[in-house]
Amino acid sequence: MSTFETVTARFGEVPYMQEAAAGTLRDVLLEAGATDLLEIGFYQGKSSAYMAAILEDRGGDGSLLTVDRTGARDHDPNIDTILDDLELSHRVTPLVAKRSYTWELQRLIADPDGPRFDFCYFDGGHTWDLTGFGVVLVDMLLRPGGLLLLDDMDWAIANSPYYTARPSITQKYDDDEVEAFPVRLVWDTVLPHLGYEQVREYPEHHWGLCRKPA
Repeated sequence: MSTFETVTARFGEVPYMQEAAAGTLRDVLLEAGATDLLEIGFYQGKSSAYMAAILEDRGGDGSLLTVDRTGARDHDPNIDTILDDLELSHRVTPLVAKRSYTWELQRLIADPDGPRFDFCYFDGGHTWDLTGFGVVLVDMLLRPGGLLLLDDMDWAIANSPYYTARPSITQKYDDDEVEAFPVRLVWDTVLPHLGYEQVREYPEHHWGLCRKPA
């Protein structure tokens, strides 16, 4: 059994990434030959485990740096438990942010000898503010020709269970922002402004894949 298959066998019921989406991600990573991976938003670490497994099964060098807030460590299982169980901790460096992943990205940008990446899987903070600013910061860490994969292209405050269960938060937004699809707005406006090529969408996974100019 491959390491990739082992992730499904042991943690298939853990949210959120499903095996079909992980298989698509594997195709993207292997075709690109990506070695240095960045992930924004790991939640319980299942997507991180799949990416680490892809690197492990391919062999050679390859690592993932993944970022989420400190509360992610409160999940059961959490990213540390999953990676330890799969013996994949050597492939992954989790960073936990006290307030926002954007400050962790600032720290990486500020370090001239810090990591730079071939690929980023972006699944964190789907609002316009976080996605728009987050993508600009990720761009500063991606190598020329690097790939950016956006998740939740069709997410909106209006269809988010978290926000709809908290009307006091939702009321802080204008009606048009509540109905908008912020990730798609970033795809349509911010990324073309930065010169990114829209490679393709994956409607079945609510993904959009784009490439930084070389």
